[in-house]
Amino acid sequence: MVVFGAGASYDSCPTHPAPYNESFPDNYGQCRLPLGDKLFEERALFFPILERFPRALDVVPRLRHLLPGRNVEGVMEALRAEAETKPARHRQLAAVRYYLQWAIWDCESEWHRQAAHGVTNYRSLLDLIDLKRKPGATVCLVTFNYDTMLDTALPAVDIHIRQIDDYIASRDYKIIKVHGSTNWGREIEPPMPNMGAIANGELAQRLIEQAASWTMTDRFHVLHQRPMIRLDPHRPVVPAIAIPVQTKGAFECPDEHITTLKDCLSRVTKLLVIGWRANDMHFLKLLHDGRQAIDAWVVAGQPELANQVIENLKRGLNRPGKLQAGSGGFTQFMFNEAENFLESF
Repeated sequence: MVVFGAGASYDSCPTHPAPYNESFPDNYGQCRLPLGDKLFEERALFFPILERFPRALDVVPRLRHLLPGRNVEGVMEALRAEAETKPARHRQLAAVRYYLQWAIWDCESEWHRQAAHGVTNYRSLLDLIDLKRKPGATVCLVTFNYDTMLDTALPAVDIHIRQIDDYIASRDYKIIKVHGSTNWGREIEPPMPNMGAIANGELAQRLIEQAASWTMTDRFHVLHQRPMIRLDPHRPVVPAIAIPVQTKGAFECPDEHITTLKDCLSRVTKLLVIGWRANDMHFLKLLHDGRQAIDAWVVAGQPELANQVIENLKRGLNRPGKLQAGSGGFTQFMFNEAENFLESF
């Protein structure tokens, strides 16, 4: 099993690796996929997107200027809790959902156009995994990211995503996007008649304003819409993106995908973690219930950060196997460590 977090997309291009720390220059910082606490940072790319969804502007200062010891997930947790007594929070959180879809979509597009040009560590890793994979073995790829970098790399192992079931259709590879995706829509109820007569931008604003009355369904679709608004002239959809909060009570993906994930966890023996902080307690509980004695290699940018992830993993593995810290980020792993680790499959 490979688990990807924000750090994987942040350091996704071998020709333009992520800076070692914030004091190092980054010529592509304005389009590099952001880490969690930078989702609302002041970027020229993000400014016009925020302005499209003005309800989000009410809470952006709290998400951008974090107090010591706070992170974006903690602030979003507080906003979600406040929605119980402050109805406006529903509209603000819906606007944030639309902002995240559009911002990550545009950021990924600019990253490929300016820096990666299709060359990514994701694709190289999948190619290497396919080379080392034993006949009949199943590889489960789990990502917590909203972007489609993993999706774009899947043709390297002959997986092509056209509909939601394609993620788990292959015998050899199962792909689980636990927090949704920029190209996923989730149907909401009730239906809205005559949506076809409403312009895209106006419809997005109407859906945001009506957020408190939404009922989310379990019907997910792969859709290339920005903003995510309609499946057909009567069925509204919203971005299938999990709002980043600390205590995630549910995943933003179909139940069938979670069933597949649990099945994979019951059989996994090797775990590769790239750029994931291992602080999602909902996933750690699945890991705990699924299987113990898992050997893991953790890639987190720096050894000290990887050791922090290992400590978090231990909360989900009460009988862990051998847990090793990588020496650097995704790029360094691919150049120096990937082949040796995959030889152990």
